[in-house]
Amino acid sequence: MPKIKFPLISLVIFTTAFFDPGGESIATISAAVIHEIGHILVMLAQGIGLADITVTPYGLEINKKREYRSFPEEIAVSLAGCAINLFTYLIFCHSNGFYFLLAQASISLCILNLLPVICLDGGTALNAIFSLFFLPDTTEKICKTVSFITLILIWIPAAYIFLFSGYNYSLFIMCLWLFGKIFCHNQS
Repeated sequence: MPKIKFPLISLVIFTTAFFDPGGESIATISAAVIHEIGHILVMLAQGIGLADITVTPYGLEINKKREYRSFPEEIAVSLAGCAINLFTYLIFCHSNGFYFLLAQASISLCILNLLPVICLDGGTALNAIFSLFFLPDTTEKICKTVSFITLILIWIPAAYIFLFSGYNYSLFIMCLWLFGKIFCHNQS
């Protein structure tokens, strides 16, 4: 049984979600939980095992008991969360109320995580795919370049939206967070 860590900031954020009268916060958290369950199910099916799980404001950080044995195994685990989000969307996209919100949050999370950015599922899968064909240094350079270009292409409209709406800053902040994750990744 994996150890589950739940830092105070995560507890505060998840608790406040229950006071959201529209239900969007609960739908988004539910879509994120479904996403992570997809990763966990494929990890367990492949015998990877879970060492511990940390609940963060951005999702779960899952630490494996063992490393991947192959790049296809890593690709399967990386894309499992997006696959289950897509499946959830297809099941509930014609629903009403909470289930419609769940469908919308699921497809949004699927699309976001499929972006070819190093610290997202799409970037992890892309890294594993390139690793099948290239040496590690070449793969790393390609993935960093693709991540940087992708984030620039998202950041420009995000900055435009933020500057002209004056309040719609979530995409802008997400891009800054991803830039920070990549920068920190480069330093290690």
